[in-house]
Order: sequence, then structure tokens, then C-alpha cells
Amino acid sequence: MVKEQTISQMIALHLKAIGVQSIFGVPGGGSSLDLIDAAEDVGIKFHLVKREDAAVIMACVYGELTNSIGVALVTKGPGLSNAMNGIAYSALDRAPLILFSDGFSDKLSSFVTHQVFDQKKLMSPFSKNYTNLQNEDPEIEFKNVVSSAFLPPYGPVYIELISAVAQKIIDKRDFSLKIQKEINNLEYNDQIISLLESSKKPVVVLGLENLIDNTSEVISKITNLLNCPTLVTYKAKGVISDNDENLVGIFTGGKAEQISIVQSDLIILIGLDPVELILQPWPYDIPVLNISLVNHKVHYVNAEANLFGDLNFNLKKYLKYFTKSDWKKAEIKFFKDQIKSKLIFPSNNSLNPQSIVENAQIFSKNNPRISIDAGAHMFSATAFWNASEPFDVLISNGLATMGFALPAAISSALENPERGAIAFTGDGGFMMCCSELATAVQYNANILVIVFNDGALSLIDIKQKSRNLKRAGTTWPRSNFAEVASGFGCRSWKVDNLGDYKVALDESSKIKGARLIDVWVDPDGYADQLKSLRG
Repeated sequence: MVKEQTISQMIALHLKAIGVQSIFGVPGGGSSLDLIDAAEDVGIKFHLVKREDAAVIMACVYGELTNSIGVALVTKGPGLSNAMNGIAYSALDRAPLILFSDGFSDKLSSFVTHQVFDQKKLMSPFSKNYTNLQNEDPEIEFKNVVSSAFLPPYGPVYIELISAVAQKIIDKRDFSLKIQKEINNLEYNDQIISLLESSKKPVVVLGLENLIDNTSEVISKITNLLNCPTLVTYKAKGVISDNDENLVGIFTGGKAEQISIVQSDLIILIGLDPVELILQPWPYDIPVLNISLVNHKVHYVNAEANLFGDLNFNLKKYLKYFTKSDWKKAEIKFFKDQIKSKLIFPSNNSLNPQSIVENAQIFSKNNPRISIDAGAHMFSATAFWNASEPFDVLISNGLATMGFALPAAISSALENPERGAIAFTGDGGFMMCCSELATAVQYNANILVIVFNDGALSLIDIKQKSRNLKRAGTTWPRSNFAEVASGFGCRSWKVDNLGDYKVALDESSKIKGARLIDVWVDPDGYADQLKSLRG
């Protein structure tokens, strides 16, 4: 006798097989209910989120942290359109994702226009693949579509599912979905060997692809062998520990890091994705060796030699050619000190972004992950928080979206409740997603939200002032976010001086669950930080 199952049950079983533990979303009345029911039956928990864009961000982060894939579901029409910022995060920050949405049947579409638009077309700029599972073999189709999310550069796939399809009975088969990476059958490249052997003063730059391929072990070997200045992108912070004597700072393609790079004779890019760099031409006339997962369509630099494919495999293959450089330890330390000194907040007020970040780490227990919103506070948060492992710092670098930090922190805390998470967010970013405090309270997420409250879009304000434009459209009256948080059931504090901030941190460290500190911060030094970073 042939066993049978519904398509939604088939989906749930395959998601379970590839390590999916949680689904995030805002359901509608259609196929999303079938998927939730089937997922719960196999032990996959559904988390109800307040907005669809936040749900997708949570799903992406959870997938990244569990080395699996993010799964989110939304309803048709406004549910899908609300999700688009999260989808853009998945695409531009290279986070594999399955997005399920309800759809419109042909019959319904023939006489109803309410909420109807071309959902596939809306998703097409971002999604790597699409299916409605209405072909001859929906199980094979599901497997093929999901597998494409793991073809670098990683990103989202879209499954549009009407109720009738979700409930359709199909044969139950024995095979399960497995995600396998291609392994290179690599021949040695003489040009790469020549570059490595001739270089006396190389500089290493690490990008986000190192997170995808989990290269920390081999990267540590390489940097120790080379004993050379090493930089990381925002997303790659933690791939090499901030305490490593070879790490000199953050690489953006801007000004701050030039002090070390201009003295080098070879730039070794490892896992750097063009999406990570600021919008300006490549500033260096120095030979480049580019080692990356994929040959990106957009190139930031014409490298002397390229090596594409599995990073771990390729780096181990060439490991013997990474030999000790002529750099002195004192030189590397000088670069590190100089880069960091330029980011020290030039303020007479002791409650500035640098002190907020450093004291948050001093008072933290259990080594929480941090998530960082886009905004001026990002410079201090990335520079002055010490990371030691990949994903210690969660950030949207490719999309650089506001409204990221709170959903990301919630997801991180759900993945590791004991460790918990700290969300560093500006007041502008927080107001875009503050409803997710209700989600944090509902699921008892162990998070601390620290709001840099300065009553402005400070990063935009800086650019406005630099052009001698009228100060308009970038400021608002400061809100009392402590009261907002209290209304959601969070323990909260409002502070405007360093002493009270330390008291709040101390009290917060003794509590688990959702907490918030509303910090009325001095923003006066942001402009100097930005200038030192980007020129």
C-alpha cells in the first residue's frame, strides 16, 4: 500500500531534514495555515511576528545562525509587499531563504481584483528561483528550487502556494532533501603561486563569504603564517578575533584603512563580495589576488589573479604558499591603534556612542551577540565591540537597512536563549520596528535593546550639513522609548548621563527577557567619525 501525504506535509518533512527549526511570519487564511499545521506536526515551531519585513529578517538570521536556511511565510497581496525589505536583505546580505506566500487561483483571479498583482514579478528582482508546485512532480520541483538558494551568491527563493495545492495528496517517497556543496577539483595556478611567493608585505581583507563557508580555522592559519595586517568587512567581523594581533580594523573601501594598505605590495581578498563596499571606485593601485566563492557579475577591481569556488577547499590547497611576511609586529600594532584612534568619539559628553558600546560589553554576561542597525551609531558599535567568533556581530551591510537590529536580536536570542543578544539601534531605526517588542515579550526573548536617541537621522543630517543645505526633514522631537517599551511589557530605563547608564546596565544584567535602555546620546562627533572612515 502506497503511503500518502499532502504537499504541505511533504514540505515540512523536507524542511526538517535540512535542519530547519523555526518558521517566522504573519499568516493569512490560505496555505500558510496548512504549512503551520504541518510544520508543528514535525517539531518545527512557528513564530508569529508583527510585521512581514521583520519576520523575513528574523528567518534569515535564524537560518544563518543554525547553518541551515531561513523560512518565512506571509499572506498574499499586502503580506508579500510588506515583506520586501526583508527579501532585499536576504538577497543583498547573501542569506539563504525560503519565502512562502499565499497565491491566487486561476479561478479567483478571473473575477477578483482585490489585492491582486503579479506576485512573481514583484519578487523577480530578488528571488533566485520560483515555483507554485503545480507541475507534474511537486516534490522534485521543491527540492530543485530550495537547492538554488544555496548556489552562491546565496539568497531567497519564492514559493507561491494556494490552499488547494497545499492540501493536494501526493505519494510519500523515501528520499529527503539534502543540500550539498560542490567541491572543486583544483589544479594549481602558477600566477597565484607567483603572487604569493613574490609578495613581501601582503594585506589580507576578509569578507562575508567566510561566514558562508565557515573558514575561521583556515583563516587563522593563514594570518598566523603571513603575520600581516588583516582587515574585515562589517559582516565578517569575528571571522578573526578582534584580539588577534594581526587584525587592524574594518575594511569598507574607504579612507581609514588606507594607512595599512598603501604600504603593501599585494592585497589578498578572501571571500569579499562587491555588495559589501561603499559606492566609490576602487582606490588602490596595488596588485590584487581575489579568492572568492563565485565570480561576481559586478567587479570592484580587476585582480591580477582570481580563484573561485569553495573557500575552505581552495585555501587549504594553497596553504603551503602563505609564508611569513616582512611586516613587523610594531607596524601592525601602529596601524591598529591609528585606525581605532580616528574613531574615538570627540565629545565633551561622557555619554557618547563609544562609551555606550564599551560599557554595554563590560556589563554583559554570557557573551551576548550584538545586532546593529544602519545609522551613525554603527561606526562606534562595530569599532568598539570586541568580537571573537563569526556571527558575534549581526549587521545588514549589503542592504544597510534600518529596522534590522531589533528583529535580528530577537532571532538570535531565540536561537541561543542563554547567550541572548543586544540590539544597538538608532531612534529612527527603532521606530520602524518597535512593534516587535511585543514579539520579544511574547516569546520571552532574552534581549537588551539600546536606543541611541538623538532625535535625528544623524547620518543623513551630516550629509545635509556638509552640502550647506537647510536643516529640514531629518529631525524630530525626542521620544520617551522607555515608556513605549514599558507599554509592551518590557523592563526599561531612560538615561541621559553615564552614571545612570551604568546603573541601568547593571540592573539589566541581572534580568532575562526583553529589556530596553533609552539613551539620550550626544551625536556631535558623528561627522568626524564619518570623515575619518570615508574621507
